[in-house]
Amino acid sequence: MCKSSRNLMDVNAVDWQTTLIVYILSFIGLLVFTFTLDLGYLIVVFVTGGVLGFFMTGYLPLGFEFAVEITYPESEGTSSGLLNASAQIFGIVFTLVQGKLTTDYSPRAGNLFLCAWIFVGIILTALIKSDLRRHNVNSGIMNLDVKAVSARILKKPGVLALILP
Repeated sequence: MCKSSRNLMDVNAVDWQTTLIVYILSFIGLLVFTFTLDLGYLIVVFVTGGVLGFFMTGYLPLGFEFAVEITYPESEGTSSGLLNASAQIFGIVFTLVQGKLTTDYSPRAGNLFLCAWIFVGIILTALIKSDLRRHNVNSGIMNLDVKAVSARILKKPGVLALILP
């Protein structure tokens, strides 16, 4: 999944759409997994867990790549570092909350908590403007909104002035 989705992004430059589709499929996978836990068929749990893992694991490199695209020209290390830090913090908090929900109520309650947050993530991802800055620079496409301003420097004794047109 990771390699095929990465190739799709490179060829078509559809970071936002690919990321959103994989995010939605992860959400659907978690919903199906949540409601198949109680069926009593172990093979169904294994298959739905495999599908869930397939899409969630594939989302990780897509998310990192998309973050690098929309934060360009900031360094790749900065966006990746911030994503890793937030993933660690949210991972700890969500693990504690899901553990408490699972213990006090049921595994379904814990999984529905995660489903709710994945749904929030889908909405936030859908609201992101797909501005592929790095791809545009690498492709030679320039942003027409950014224009160079010519300036003349006036040099007089004791005065330095910048005259803009």
